[in-house]
Amino acid sequence: MVENLTEKRIPFGGKLDDRNNVDSSPRSFDQLPKDVQELLVSRKNRLTKEARSTIAVLEQKHMLTLILYLDEMSPVLKTDIYNDVSRCSNMTQKLDDLDGLGLIATYYTGRTNSHIMMITEKGRLVADCIREIRGIIESDGPDA
Repeated sequence: MVENLTEKRIPFGGKLDDRNNVDSSPRSFDQLPKDVQELLVSRKNRLTKEARSTIAVLEQKHMLTLILYLDEMSPVLKTDIYNDVSRCSNMTQKLDDLDGLGLIATYYTGRTNSHIMMITEKGRLVADCIREIRGIIESDGPDA
């Protein structure tokens, strides 16, 4: 017997969850089954900064562009990065990630109240690899 799914509708202004007791009697973490608790804990740990792999850091939006920009323009003011690359709200986190990987170095000048970003030698090697990958993809070689 196949249930007719078109009959289940969300009323205009209504909630997707039609249980009446969700807001009045929420379950605490301790009341959840053990396998659900383990899933939630593992998911939380997976999303923390410490648990992210190098690949997870580099595959974020604007990261490759940011590395290439810093390689070409280094040293650069942090405000220039916001103006030229992206104004995304987590750009500071992205720069911290690159600093943590040893690809850039950050200097703070108290006199002018500026953050200066400079690519490291390791960062230059990574930028060269990115350019090489881009060249392979964009080439009109025999496998293209």
